[in-house]
Amino acid sequence: MAARISFSQYRVEAEIERCRAECQWDKIPTLVEQLVSARIHEDDDYGNLLLAEALVEECLQENMALLRSSTPLMDEDQPKLAKAKAHLNGILNRGRLGPKYVNEALLLMAKLHYIQGRYRDAQGMCARAAIDDLTQDEQPLYHLRLLAEAFVIKGLSLDHQAVSAASRVRLSEREEECLSCYLRACDTTLLYLQELDKMVSIPQKGAKMGVSPGLVDFDLGFFQLAALQSAYLSLLQKGHLAQGTHQLRRVLRAVDSRGSQSFRKAAAQKLAEVLLSSVSEDSYWGPLSPPPPAWLHREGAAAPKDALYPSFRPPQRYSMESSFCPQDVVEEAILLLLITESMASGDAVISRAPEHKEAREASLQDATSVYDLLCIGMARRGQYAMLSEVRSGNGRREVESMVGFVCVRCVKL
Repeated sequence: MAARISFSQYRVEAEIERCRAECQWDKIPTLVEQLVSARIHEDDDYGNLLLAEALVEECLQENMALLRSSTPLMDEDQPKLAKAKAHLNGILNRGRLGPKYVNEALLLMAKLHYIQGRYRDAQGMCARAAIDDLTQDEQPLYHLRLLAEAFVIKGLSLDHQAVSAASRVRLSEREEECLSCYLRACDTTLLYLQELDKMVSIPQKGAKMGVSPGLVDFDLGFFQLAALQSAYLSLLQKGHLAQGTHQLRRVLRAVDSRGSQSFRKAAAQKLAEVLLSSVSEDSYWGPLSPPPPAWLHREGAAAPKDALYPSFRPPQRYSMESSFCPQDVVEEAILLLLITESMASGDAVISRAPEHKEAREASLQDATSVYDLLCIGMARRGQYAMLSEVRSGNGRREVESMVGFVCVRCVKL
């Protein structure tokens, strides 16, 4: 009987870990009921922690537009958020969880404080969880997601706090702390997506075929997308073009995963935009080289930021052996735009159904912005006829030959 209960506990907890890693929040209440019926974790608040997390994540999914506009979510308008807060307050007050799950409750409370606009409280929860001391080794996969989101929440919370009374030295320290959080959040999220891709691609021992669907339609959550974007956006907004370009290249060199494809499309287009608008042919440096010292000196840095804040466990990156490397700024920009155009074409929504109107307009905007940038890049080479052929879809192979696109190891078309 004991062995049977032990196996049942292993099966249920393994399923919970998988659902938390894959963000399948709708399955959590049923699994919590199984915990209760099997009398697993009946002496602590583990079930309440799972319910609180599911409620918070469902609330985030339902309010993406408000989150993007930095509009705080209030308890009176969000019953799921109010219920989750009650669960978390009870968990932290009773203190019946072990240290590992207490940290998870603190990180979840930090997320809740952030989306309600209490940025100092969110930062305080991250400090209580000591996220800088947490490691990524020998932990469940969902732990990578929690850690990545905690880093970006800490960085965003610092960014949102008033700084009018701070000294110039303190402002500089805060900017550096924010950037270190963003860099660690980005690398951890990339690693999480890579490991998640491996998990759903390899059937688990004892699992039925088809239990874990592929991540073809996996959508990044608000904090996951913020973790991937915040580092390079912060650098570019502060005028650190060389370091922002370097960070974008680092991101695009990471081994691709199905969950990151939409983000990679946006990152490739952003890098092409920066190259065409801010890097002259005389000042260009190759993708595999660090930014020139002169650029770093102008930006007040002695080395790229990723060298100053290395990740404890960086994501996998493609090997550059025998790979094609662009030789000038236009060549790299057009290569990036061809990749982006290929992705945008594959994701295009052509249905005229009314419910697809917003998606169709977004697809049109994506295609228009890519072709606008292609016009700029090809005009610099006088390739007007070829640009017309690319628009019609007949000249992509010729354009790829023009830029010397002879290796697809670095990216997946």
